[in-house]
Amino acid sequence: MSVDCCAEPVAGPAVDARVLRHAWTALGPLVRGNWPVPYSLEPGRREETLAVLDEVLAGLYLVVDADGRLRWLGKAHRDGGVGARLRNHLGHQERARIFARVFVMAADPFSPPRAIEAAEGRAADLLGLRGRMGTRRWPTVTEAQWLALVTSRAAGRPFPAGGGSAGERSAVPS
Repeated sequence: MSVDCCAEPVAGPAVDARVLRHAWTALGPLVRGNWPVPYSLEPGRREETLAVLDEVLAGLYLVVDADGRLRWLGKAHRDGGVGARLRNHLGHQERARIFARVFVMAADPFSPPRAIEAAEGRAADLLGLRGRMGTRRWPTVTEAQWLALVTSRAAGRPFPAGGGSAGERSAVPS
C-alpha cells in the first residue's frame, strides 16, 4: 500500500435495486453481461475478485462499504479494466479499509471512451451524486450528448444485432 494521499471517501446513498438500475441504464446499449451482483473486496477475497474483474475491460463500477453505502462510482475503459482501476483505489489506505464490495456493470470493450465517460456522468446525475460525495467529480454531459455518445458505433466495430445474446438483458429487474 502506498502512503495515503486521500481522505476517506464520503458515503453516498445505500446501493439498492434503484441505484443499480440507474447505473445500468446509464450505459444504455453499451451494457453487456448479466445484472450486477456484489463482488467481495474483503481482504481474504480481494485477489480472487480482482482476478475475475481483470476480464471486464470496460464499464461502470459502484463500490460500497460494509453498510452498503456508495463510496465510489467509477468507470474503466480498457488499460487493465475494472480490476486495474480497483487495484489503484485499494492502494490508498482509507479506501482499502472501507471498500467492502463492488457492483460492476460491464460494457462493450469496443465502446468509445467518451461514451463510457458520458455513462459515468449520466449515472452520477441519475443518482443525484454531484455535491453529495465530497470532492468527487464526474464528467458533465447533457442528456442529448449522453444519448448521442452511447448510441454511436465504435469505429469499425458495429454492435451485434439485437445488442447481444437473448439472455444478456433478461435478468434486469423492472
